[in-house]
Amino acid sequence: MEQNNQEILLEAKNLCKYFPQKDFFGRKKAEVKAVDGINLAIRKGETFGLVGESGCGKSTLGRTLIRMYDPTSGSIHFKGQDITGWKGKQLLPIHKQMQIIFQDPYSALDPHLNVREIIKESLTAGGKMAASEMDGRIEELLKRVGMKPDDMHKYAYEFSGGQRQRIGIARALSVEPEFLLCDEPISALDVSIQAQVVNMLEDLQEELGLTYLFVAHDLSMVRHISTRIGVMYLGRLVEVADCDELYENPLHPYTKALLSAIPVADPKAARAASRLMLSGELPSPMDVPGGCHFHTRCMDVQKECEESIPGMREISPGHYVACSCI
Repeated sequence: MEQNNQEILLEAKNLCKYFPQKDFFGRKKAEVKAVDGINLAIRKGETFGLVGESGCGKSTLGRTLIRMYDPTSGSIHFKGQDITGWKGKQLLPIHKQMQIIFQDPYSALDPHLNVREIIKESLTAGGKMAASEMDGRIEELLKRVGMKPDDMHKYAYEFSGGQRQRIGIARALSVEPEFLLCDEPISALDVSIQAQVVNMLEDLQEELGLTYLFVAHDLSMVRHISTRIGVMYLGRLVEVADCDELYENPLHPYTKALLSAIPVADPKAARAASRLMLSGELPSPMDVPGGCHFHTRCMDVQKECEESIPGMREISPGHYVACSCI
């Protein structure tokens, strides 16, 4: 997909990540095609939102992009460097520049360490820092995410879910990354806290010049924070567009169905709203359909959808769709 003149920070070409499934004797019997031929470019300073049903491969794509997972095939370029085959110590500078905010703030923090030790561990791994400077840096990070300096002496169980997520964000920021994978960072939080965390992420992005890949289920929140949005279905991107363009002019049948499922607060408006109901069952990622993966549930399916894989086409400037029927 062609991009505008803004610098591309992270790019994937024909990226695949498959997980082999083995029988009792260790013989490969099938494989889960979690990411299946993704082409994606994320521009420096933007927030790229990634949406789709559970199990579509959103988190796997993000973790493969930041090299938590080794790709099965394809390539990953970060700041113009091909990092696809990097291993071990080669990845240390990459992991310093690309960090992750985990979905579950309860399991993401070691319960045996206090906040100071949690962040210190990250600072130590990220580079040399004098012991005399360590506490000052930790205090600065905690203040930046809305916590108090004295909180560094407490343990994770002493905090609420929202506070734990703030600590996780402080840990991610400790090594001064350029790119953050926000892997459903608000889904485990109370609704009253979600907006606070998202607003803080926006402020940090503006202050520090960060680039985000924001993975989420909440389509309303994705629209609030994202610059562009990609829609995934069974390991493939089916539509990519600027945020407002996607919500106001969705083209792919799957995107239309997702957007029609957004809850409406007004009961009268909700009853009047039309809902697109998908037919059939979600296929198993170990036995995906041939051709267009979505053709078994599509309301506009044609014969060619069953036979060929649709490529991404630019329908209007910056709006790409993988669908043979458009």
